[in-house]
Amino acid sequence: MPMQTPTERYAALDLGSNSFHLLLAEFRGQRMLRLHTDHAMVRLAEGLDAKRHLDSVISERALAALQRFRPVLEKLPADHIRVVGTKTLRAAAASADTFLEKAEFILGTPVEIISGIEEARLIYTGVMAAADEPPRPRCIIDIGGGSTELVRASETPEQLQSLYMGCVVYSKRYFADGIIGRCTVNHFHRAQRAARAKLQELQHMAAEAEVIGCSGTVKAVSRVLNGGEVADIKRGDIDQLASTVAAAEHIAELDLPHLEEERRPVFAAGLAILHAIFCELDIQRMAVSPYGIREGIVYDLAGRLHGGDRRFETVRAMMQRWQVHTNQVRRVSDTALKLLQQLRPTCPREDRQRLRWAIQLHELGLALTHSNFRKLGAYMIKHADMAGFSKSEQEHLAYLVRNQRGRIKKPREHYGFHPNPDLLLCLRLGCIIHRDRSERSLQGINLARQGDAYRLQVERQWLDASPAIEELLYQEEQHWQSQPHPLRLLAV
Repeated sequence: MPMQTPTERYAALDLGSNSFHLLLAEFRGQRMLRLHTDHAMVRLAEGLDAKRHLDSVISERALAALQRFRPVLEKLPADHIRVVGTKTLRAAAASADTFLEKAEFILGTPVEIISGIEEARLIYTGVMAAADEPPRPRCIIDIGGGSTELVRASETPEQLQSLYMGCVVYSKRYFADGIIGRCTVNHFHRAQRAARAKLQELQHMAAEAEVIGCSGTVKAVSRVLNGGEVADIKRGDIDQLASTVAAAEHIAELDLPHLEEERRPVFAAGLAILHAIFCELDIQRMAVSPYGIREGIVYDLAGRLHGGDRRFETVRAMMQRWQVHTNQVRRVSDTALKLLQQLRPTCPREDRQRLRWAIQLHELGLALTHSNFRKLGAYMIKHADMAGFSKSEQEHLAYLVRNQRGRIKKPREHYGFHPNPDLLLCLRLGCIIHRDRSERSLQGINLARQGDAYRLQVERQWLDASPAIEELLYQEEQHWQSQPHPLRLLAV
């Protein structure tokens, strides 16, 4: 990570499926110091029904928990704070607008929903921040409330996985009444078999690698096995603990040393998943990291502000992989950004960067199809594992790419996704002006806002020199007639 100026502070808030965790950290040079941590056991995943709606009681409990984090966040610049939602909020995103809006109001900063793969990447980044040894094969494992992330890495991540199994989800599915084993049914064994089935194709991930676990479930099991200390988990010890828990009839009967009471309701499910991982991946020893996703978020934030933004690398890699024509990207980008400067001289840096990324990816789909390249490119962007990007960021880019020409599709707006028509217009005009892939000056063209409408003023001499472009501009005027802010083309 690039060198930091002295005493820069950042905050990361992880809205997990089991608990919410806050980290306030400070950089001194390249060294990160954890200044303050806080957490609230919410069990958000308990409130998710079969239709992926959040229960109102659980939602209110979660919102109440957020109130205590606000005083820490309000002391920091907005770009030094990141709030992320993981598995449960991913699942509920389509119906959780009200909850997310209330959360943003309480915290004073937006909530970003991230993919499971992005969650795994941030976990890896955080764990590696505490690793001083030289690069070598490692397997990082994090068992959360709603999902389990696994990363195989050496110097950089080689494989990232996110599996739909977590201590809250499995508690709800296999231990809803608190019963572990009764008569011929052993719920612990059922949960373990289900976890092993999900791991069937991942047996190679821990092969000849140092295995490192992190976060709540791993630490809870470690404390039970190591006299209250967070230390390595050995295969023989976890085998014995799994047998002990499986033999119990009810969760309330578990008499385990150093098991925190708030962890008890989900301990059996978390242990079943962790033991399944040990068995299926043939792990003999697991180290336990003090760091995890929150530290990864902080390092990612610092990188964004100091020249190490992972998103730039992601876009560059996609351009290379799909052989995007860089000269056309340069032409369209230069023109679109100049038009945006005319239209909004004080446009935020984030909007300019979003437009630049959309242009860099706007011809992504041409590598596979010509007739439907916009639709395919948008699909690729929306559903790809784009390291560093949140789901809403990808949705914004996909919308711009999908609507770069032709009829403008009406978006379904929701929390975190409110498309900016200024960016769309500048992208479309840039594509029109360079439709024939030629260099073309903007001298004689001015884009401005006139009341509720856009006004594109073009000198007649410029239009006469490019008659095909003139026709496309008049067609563009027609496309914007149905929009809230129509476009008026004025030839002078």
